[in-house]
Amino acid sequence: MEQTDWVVLDTETTGTSPFDEIVQIGIVAWNGRVLLDALVKPTKPIPPSATAIHRISDADVLRAPSFPDVFGRVQRILSGKKIVIYNAGFDTRLIRQSLAKHGLLPYGLDHEKVECAMLAYSAWVGERWPYGGYKWQKLVSGDHTAVGDCLATLVLIKKMAEG
Repeated sequence: MEQTDWVVLDTETTGTSPFDEIVQIGIVAWNGRVLLDALVKPTKPIPPSATAIHRISDADVLRAPSFPDVFGRVQRILSGKKIVIYNAGFDTRLIRQSLAKHGLLPYGLDHEKVECAMLAYSAWVGERWPYGGYKWQKLVSGDHTAVGDCLATLVLIKKMAEG
């Protein structure tokens, strides 16, 4: 918590499959300041099942920028920063998938700068799977908006830092 060169990132998506993409991305600084809260227009309709979770509909993203238009801003915000993501494997995969939909691979996030808050929190909770490792924990008090989940992640980070 003494460092100030990190941010929390979260996304909301059209789903969880290898064919889904981002519809919202949020980035919050270490001190809780919102650096980005952007809707993103996907290349396909948002399924009702996804809208039921994050409450983002096709009408909401009708005039939103495409992911490549938003990603340039994301890269500028993230430059030189450590990136903390709750369930980093999922969000980094969806970033790659969203870029791929626009022919922009191999771009993505610098994985050496990404840390998974879910894995850290799961270890901190200490509940073990019978076959080894720690049981993944759901994000406590997240509201399924990108910024709301960033702020919930920040609360967990502070809780872990306090002991």
